[in-house]
Amino acid sequence: MSTENIKPLNLDEVQVSPSAGFGRRDILLKGINKGAIVVSVAAPIQTLAGQSLLTFDGKHQCSISGMQSGVHSATPTNSQICGGYSPGWWGQSTRYGKPKHWPAYVNYAASVTSVFQYSKLQNPNGTEPTLFQVMDPRNHGAQFSNTDEFHWICAWLNALVNRFNFPYLAAEVLEFYNQGPASKTYQDALVFFKTYMETHLS
Repeated sequence: MSTENIKPLNLDEVQVSPSAGFGRRDILLKGINKGAIVVSVAAPIQTLAGQSLLTFDGKHQCSISGMQSGVHSATPTNSQICGGYSPGWWGQSTRYGKPKHWPAYVNYAASVTSVFQYSKLQNPNGTEPTLFQVMDPRNHGAQFSNTDEFHWICAWLNALVNRFNFPYLAAEVLEFYNQGPASKTYQDALVFFKTYMETHLS
């Protein structure tokens, strides 16, 4: 997947702070193949001027780097909580077998590697699963529920819909992922998303 226009991220640069305005949301899925859609969406994201975002337990600033240290005494008591939908939410389907809650502009039938290039997931018949097959609990006995991709897709979708003060843009989620499974950035981001962002079941 091409990342030619994506600036490498420093974890401290992308943490949420009172001075960090979200600006606009640009979602550009470049180099996607096998039927996935390419989409560019520009929409305002809620800015939280004068606010600090905290994880649901109130113990950490809502960022990957903030996860590794506790909140300090200067954190306002009226700080908002960040979070995201759970994988179970994203795995719900209609009676026609389509995602119930996915944004309409996301091609749920695209292959996993069209967005997540390092995936080596396979269906029992040897084919590559689609994005939604990874999330759908009815798919082959939920065989993908313990995989990294299960949580990365969840984080990516949470970033796309931007509910519950999710602290990163979709492009940033993909940038963390694109550092590769052997990198500390990838592993720290995955732990953060799994531990603190999969909080809402509905």
